[in-house]
Amino acid sequence: MKAYSKPDRAALPVVLDASDVSVVIDGKVILHGITFFIPKGEFVCLTGPNGAGKSTFLKTVLGLVKPTSGRIDILGKPAHEARASVGYVPQRKGFDRDFPARAIDLLVATLRGAWPFRVTEIERERARKALVRVGGEKLIDKPIAGLSGGETQRVFLARALINDPVLLILDEPTAGVDTKGRAEFMDVLSEISRSDELAAILVTHNLAAIARTAERVVYLQDGHLAAWGLPHELMGRQSLEALHSNHGHALGEPSASADESPRFADDD
Repeated sequence: MKAYSKPDRAALPVVLDASDVSVVIDGKVILHGITFFIPKGEFVCLTGPNGAGKSTFLKTVLGLVKPTSGRIDILGKPAHEARASVGYVPQRKGFDRDFPARAIDLLVATLRGAWPFRVTEIERERARKALVRVGGEKLIDKPIAGLSGGETQRVFLARALINDPVLLILDEPTAGVDTKGRAEFMDVLSEISRSDELAAILVTHNLAAIARTAERVVYLQDGHLAAWGLPHELMGRQSLEALHSNHGHALGEPSASADESPRFADDD
């Protein structure tokens, strides 16, 4: 891997520490010795082509997949022991429109670990503050099934933040969201990326998202860590050549209209 600028490990507490992580599933090597770290307050964009291993890496961070070798620690704890410290925003999900769940129900269920039949005033205030943080206070009593794609993702982002995680993971959160909702959600992510407290991983192929949010970029390719550095280092032509990006569109290479986010299919 070409030498790129790395964060100063001694300057801030390390939130996520991936050390020589390899994952083998059904005899196939999905990840090969992935090593990088994310300090407190850093917003990282994780990108790479189809089959790069991004989904497997996220599952390993979430403690859903155990590394075959190496380890992932979150604030010094193995990933599977630190799941409560990680907030997760999935790709947009559909909802049964006959299910009468409101945004507040989803948020309070996350607080309790069980679906609420009655919401206390304290719980309502916690939910309201989480929604305020993502610009979605007006959504608190709205049925989830009636929300737009962008509104749904705001609720899921509030849900991921409500328990004050040390690490936030966003798995292509604007996929399937219309242009207006995508732009609004990116405004929220841009604001969150300025936080000095929260470490975050955004999985994306949207070049605008990388430009607006990334303090550092991690590029996976064929299960290897191909690059880890500052956005401007990875988005130049020489860097692209160094990444051997010949599997579809490369990072920084236009592949869609302004209204479509350049993206690849799920990797694993």
